[in-house]
Amino acid sequence: QLILPVTVPNISLYQALAWFLLVSCLFCWIMSLLTGNLSQVDRLWSILPTIYSAVITYYCVKEKGLEGSSVMVLMTFVTLLWGGRLTLQFFWKDGYTRDGEDYRWSYVRQTFAGRRIALQLFNLLFVVIYQNILLLLLVVPQVVMLSGNTRCDMTDLFTALTYLALVAVETLADNQQQVFQNTKYKLIAEEVERYGDYRAGFLRGGLFAYCRHPNYVCEVLLWWVFALFSLPRVGINWSLVGAANLTGLFTGSVDLTEQISSNKYPEYAEYQKQVPSYIPSLRMMTIK
Repeated sequence: QLILPVTVPNISLYQALAWFLLVSCLFCWIMSLLTGNLSQVDRLWSILPTIYSAVITYYCVKEKGLEGSSVMVLMTFVTLLWGGRLTLQFFWKDGYTRDGEDYRWSYVRQTFAGRRIALQLFNLLFVVIYQNILLLLLVVPQVVMLSGNTRCDMTDLFTALTYLALVAVETLADNQQQVFQNTKYKLIAEEVERYGDYRAGFLRGGLFAYCRHPNYVCEVLLWWVFALFSLPRVGINWSLVGAANLTGLFTGSVDLTEQISSNKYPEYAEYQKQVPSYIPSLRMMTIK
């Protein structure tokens, strides 16, 4: 039996997760009130699931030992790689600065123009509470697995490789978009004549030639894959609710992004007609 060199309060797993959730909600709400920045949950998006996963794994190792908890360790490891990559990406985009707020919030504020209380209720209930709960729900497949076999097998390794492959594609898409945006705004600042996508204002090359939101697709799919760890052990179970809620949240986010882009870029409507939003067709992939 592995003896962990960490002393923690004598509380149950569910109490520990509840405390982390409560602290996170309070932090996000208070910081949004103090700074006026509504992207507080965005700043923790890549951090909290890894913390929750590590807490669950800790309790599993405490009960079953390291060898008996090997799949839990694997799940925390892949979550750590996902979270570390996304945290660095968010940092490079200046997301952790005081003014680092998602550009879409300005459009949300316009929707609540003149209704400050309604905006704050939306912030508290939907952004702070609901999205924090969602970040916990993403890793509950680990919770439902605790009562069964938590040793790693070949199926788990395949699932982990699929998860990491999606992380790699998401990384490529994010990087392509970031390089494009940096170059575009550099050309604008230098008042240089722009051509192609730089003139249109949005990226149509790379992975974005196959679908309009490849990074969002990968982000959603990798959490469905994460839930697959639980299926061979407990079958279809309630922990799929995390990935399902994320799918719904990202669908709404994409709809808002599409609306903004359509109003901002005259050529975006044609791009919408030519390129699918999520899943590229076989014909498109053959042509490309």
